[in-house]
Amino acid sequence: MTGGEQMEALKFTPLASFSGLRGVPLLALSHNALFPALTLDAEGVTVRVLRWHRLRYDELAVIALDRRLGRKLTFVPKRGWRDFTVSFAGPDMLRAVIEVLRRFEAPLSPQALALLSGSASARL
Repeated sequence: MTGGEQMEALKFTPLASFSGLRGVPLLALSHNALFPALTLDAEGVTVRVLRWHRLRYDELAVIALDRRLGRKLTFVPKRGWRDFTVSFAGPDMLRAVIEVLRRFEAPLSPQALALLSGSASARL
């Protein structure tokens, strides 16, 4: 965010959340469909899978959009062997999350940014 612009933490309830092996899509080490949670603030993201995981934006390599088997955002840390994914039932909440992440200058993938631009290749 630029200037003195401040924004409160925003809480979202995804359909489910997952912890997986970095670079191995569709393999979940753990998941949460009962109480998934995603919190975004100016410093980073907090994802609830079985426990809470805090990731600062400067610790993330990329936040990737994936449309296989639903609408998902995957938070890929620069270090470590795990990544964290949240899935959404519909495109509206996914767009809202990506827009907030863009405002916080999070490291969004080109596919995630294309979704905000309305690009035909990014339609959900």
